[in-house]
Amino acid sequence: MTSPSKTPLELLFLGTGNAFAAEGSAFNSFLVNGRYLFDSGPTILQQIRRAKTNPDDIDVILVSHFHGDHFFGLPFLFLEFWRRERRKALTIAGPPGIEERAEMLFETGFPGMPVRPNAYRRRYIEMSDGLECEAAGLEFTAAEVEHVASLRCFAFRGHANGRTIMYSGDSKLCKGLLRLAPGAEVLVMDCSNGGDPVHMSQKDVAIVRQKAPEDATTIVTHLDGFPPALELDGVLVAHDLARFRL
Repeated sequence: MTSPSKTPLELLFLGTGNAFAAEGSAFNSFLVNGRYLFDSGPTILQQIRRAKTNPDDIDVILVSHFHGDHFFGLPFLFLEFWRRERRKALTIAGPPGIEERAEMLFETGFPGMPVRPNAYRRRYIEMSDGLECEAAGLEFTAAEVEHVASLRCFAFRGHANGRTIMYSGDSKLCKGLLRLAPGAEVLVMDCSNGGDPVHMSQKDVAIVRQKAPEDATTIVTHLDGFPPALELDGVLVAHDLARFRL
């Protein structure tokens, strides 16, 4: 629970599974205050429907890396915005090449979609290590993290309405991730819990927590099996459509 003096952070987990959809979980994505979407797995649209939330409220999408379980939901969102005749601009931040890859994915999935009159604009921001940006009231910092050698992958620390949240994306324990933890009130962290060497273990999560304020809330997601047998005190385990008000 948040204190009365603080603006609440509302987290809605649209999906919490890994690339293998462990235990049938939807792919990893979560919303902050209904406006800021962290990652966009291919099950994103049906989870938005199930949550009865309005996709038009989404102002910013942060893509941590180009693995399909974090990225392939974008064409479905773009199609939904096309159908709804969205007018409000949308910011999409991600690794270098985000605009080319996102637009190519949309054209591959839904080729030749006609342009609507007065259609909304998609604004793209390419991430780099240490980049600081602002979009639609969200100030965010990117840190390059170690996940797989074939991709540039990023974690984010976001600040909105006086509150700060860190998201690991998919990462191993690394310096980039540790750099974002200080000052974060909420930590949302990858925890495959299955001994996967390219993801965080429970021991890794504990090390990151030590860098954050003592009263920070930690939520684990991107789970390999549900629920994991957590050995960490005070850690919350996300599940599909879970809501946290912090």
